[in-house]
Amino acid sequence: MAEVFILKFNKIPINMYENFHKIFSGSNHNTFEICKKCGGACEYNKIGTLLPGEEEYMAKKMGISVSEFKLRYLDILKMDDGTLIHVLKLGELCPFLNKETEACECSDFKPIMCKIYPVVFTVESGTVNFVIDNWCQLSRKKVCRNYFESAIPLLSRLPIPVEWFNHVISYDDLYFDYDQLKKCRKGKNQYAVFSLEELLSLQRDPVEAYQIKTYNVEMYKIQKAGTSIDFYQEIDEINF
Repeated sequence: MAEVFILKFNKIPINMYENFHKIFSGSNHNTFEICKKCGGACEYNKIGTLLPGEEEYMAKKMGISVSEFKLRYLDILKMDDGTLIHVLKLGELCPFLNKETEACECSDFKPIMCKIYPVVFTVESGTVNFVIDNWCQLSRKKVCRNYFESAIPLLSRLPIPVEWFNHVISYDDLYFDYDQLKKCRKGKNQYAVFSLEELLSLQRDPVEAYQIKTYNVEMYKIQKAGTSIDFYQEIDEINF
């Protein structure tokens, strides 16, 4: 009998994902050229996490069922308290990366936590702080930095529970051995469940050049949001 998984957090409505991607396009020609020079170092040995309900939005954009989307692209992290978090399939580079062209095949509907980088977050005393990661080359070009800072007020309007951030922060800034993850997958289902303890046992030391350091250049704080938030409130479309 197949194990049934229950995700704890309320799903963010699909229309909120639609609105976010309409306003914030993420990578484009300007950013791609900068990322190309560093080889996308931020993507190596890292875990891609989906926001609550994001799998439904992405499946809809691809025109496939949520079940098929999960089988092809996702795994589950089971946290110590039993909370379940969707992550991009572990054990290889991003499943949306075309290995021949090195192009992202979900650029128009990329997971928001991937799309907003170099915006990163910390959690302090129940408050989420969004900051720009100065390690990333994008943060060193003013137009790019300003553009990604524009994503922070958009993020603050998404009803993401602080508890979700608390779980993600436990692994988000770490590096993992993909080869060991691949071995660890043996015997698991295609849509696999990894415990947090299991994942943390597969850490690797970051290559010094890839080590991420965050600096609180400008901090935006959000509390636990409700679904009554008007996503369009005081948000202007950003041209980049």
